[in-house]
Amino acid sequence: MGPLILAWLIGEGIVVTRSVKARRPPMPGQLLVVSALFAGLALVAEYEPARPAATLFAYGIDVAVLMQVLPGLEKTSTVPAGTQVKTGAPQPVNQGRNN
Repeated sequence: MGPLILAWLIGEGIVVTRSVKARRPPMPGQLLVVSALFAGLALVAEYEPARPAATLFAYGIDVAVLMQVLPGLEKTSTVPAGTQVKTGAPQPVNQGRNN
């Protein structure tokens, strides 16, 4: 169980570090989701043949979160402030009518 607990602590550390960088406390829901995920993995790891797979999955989640691969993660913009970003959405065309 030691490696799985270490993976859980790393996951909690990632959440707290990102929150501190954003100058806000970590949301309780974020910490709860991380803890619930690793608690579920700990339950799976109780079955001896599944222990290596559960531990590997736990570290894989940590790496994926660090690389921001998972959906729903906050992403920081690389566009400088004040720059207009064109989206793929079509813009309405003014055909001489003033509405």
